[in-house]
Amino acid sequence: MGRRPKRVEPSAITPSPEPATQRPRRRRGEARARRLEAHPTRGQGIGVEFGEGILGEEDAFSLPGQQIARLVLETVAQMPPPGVGLRTIAGLLRGETRANWLSYIARTENWGALFPNSLGSVEALLRDLVRAGYIEGKHFVRLTEKGQQALDGVDELPVPRRPLRVVPPSLRPLLWKLLLLRARLVNERKAPGLLKDSVLLQLLERPPKRVSDLKKLKGVGSFIVHQLGKEIVRIVREFFQRQEAPAKNTPTDEAS
Repeated sequence: MGRRPKRVEPSAITPSPEPATQRPRRRRGEARARRLEAHPTRGQGIGVEFGEGILGEEDAFSLPGQQIARLVLETVAQMPPPGVGLRTIAGLLRGETRANWLSYIARTENWGALFPNSLGSVEALLRDLVRAGYIEGKHFVRLTEKGQQALDGVDELPVPRRPLRVVPPSLRPLLWKLLLLRARLVNERKAPGLLKDSVLLQLLERPPKRVSDLKKLKGVGSFIVHQLGKEIVRIVREFFQRQEAPAKNTPTDEAS
């Protein structure tokens, strides 16, 4: 038989340290609620005036969801009867350039309005509007009575489930010029990846004042800087000069 274990008196046992106070678990959604309390404009699409639209303080390319829905419904309404395909509407809003779309592009000022988003996300928004009953059709998309009433202000506009970024109306003419430049380069140089979407978006967000500014943009190589830099800067400069010209030509109260 083995030896009996030595008995240890309770007083000789070293007390274990008190367990560390555990932080109470946060319920799901509490952190987001606190962030929204600190920044009430986040996640609600509420913003300040910027150019011609109501744009977010944190992102000049943000718009309230209902205004995005209006933009999409307007584009559908501007197409010729019996309508165009869902994929075509999404491509127009994304700023795609196709020879057989020129007549459609001429009908709307929303060409490229949703350029900062992927084609899939724009198509998903259109499908959501179909499911909600605001538009109908696939090969020929058109407004329903519900969609027309929302566009006319009779009914409330829907709020998209997915947040999307929007090119401000004041910057869209610059985007159009850059898109046409890219289309011309594709035809001349057969190089579709020369000016990527990410590069064009950076040109809108940080317009270059000189050729050297192009080097600071991600995805801009030496070929773009040396071969296209002067043309890109000229397009940007002329655009902003035209933007400033009306303000300079407007007579002041003193002059009148």
